[in-house]
Amino acid sequence: MPFKSLPRNSVHRALNALGDRWSQLIIREAFWGASQFGDFHDRCGMARSTLANRLKALVKNGILEQRPLKRGMARQDYHLTPRGRGLFDYVMLAWGWGVKWGMVSPGAATTLVHADCGKAMLPEMHCEQCHGRITMRECTYTPGPGAGTERVPVQRMHRRRYPDEREMTFEVVDITGDRWTALVISTQYFGIHRFDDIQSYLGIATNILTDRLRALEANGIVERRLYDLVPPRYEYWLTKKGMDTYQHSLSLMLWGDEWLKDPKGPPLYIRHKPCGHRLGAAVVCGECKQPLQLEAVTVGRAKIATKPEAASAKPPRGTRKRVAR
Repeated sequence: MPFKSLPRNSVHRALNALGDRWSQLIIREAFWGASQFGDFHDRCGMARSTLANRLKALVKNGILEQRPLKRGMARQDYHLTPRGRGLFDYVMLAWGWGVKWGMVSPGAATTLVHADCGKAMLPEMHCEQCHGRITMRECTYTPGPGAGTERVPVQRMHRRRYPDEREMTFEVVDITGDRWTALVISTQYFGIHRFDDIQSYLGIATNILTDRLRALEANGIVERRLYDLVPPRYEYWLTKKGMDTYQHSLSLMLWGDEWLKDPKGPPLYIRHKPCGHRLGAAVVCGECKQPLQLEAVTVGRAKIATKPEAASAKPPRGTRKRVAR
């Protein structure tokens, strides 16, 4: 596996542990109650060989574990480990972003109900100190004891070519599931907006960076702003939709800080400007503002569009299932 020198960041290590978009779909469905091979195959729509490989990698990375289906049986199910359950905040916020901005795949969960208040809701990330909602503009960064550069393994990243905008539409797992896309967005959090600066910071090839920026712009996540007329030169800035990715990116960083610790300590410290405290974050119900617990969330799925003759078919498997324990 190739290695690359990058600024120390818990997100890099987290993305390597989570894997690609297929792996992240598996993790999401594990939270929504899937445990058997067939469940993941039906819900994620990937080839069986691809599914087997991703499940094996997630077990190796300590996110899933295998358990016998019944005592004495050779057949095994897949369940979230404590490390995997620690991704609850990330999965909730990523899902909420997709629903808010209409970027969920057909058949995916479209409603979450908080059992404590009984209302359908979108999750939010709040500061544990002042209980204010966390936004990108209200956080500041200072180097932590683990700051610097490190050589990190970089899994193969396929070059994507986008011949037209119809092939550019993606959901949240396409952001975090493609390492370059996630890293390009992360440069925005640190005030890096010009093409050459982004390329230098990430060490990314120009054609790959062009593809990622083009796709992000087509999906309304970044916008170009002209800063020089001759020749025309542009900066890339997050839109409101793009800034809303901050919470789930932050939750991924905090998960990496906790479960993939750097021996020297966190690479970054984050402070919440309104209260001045080092950031401690909690994911809460957008309705009652109480912290969300895995067991207190129920899931509803959209009915998959069918042909007229199949309109009377039963609703898709998994409708209104309780989240996995």
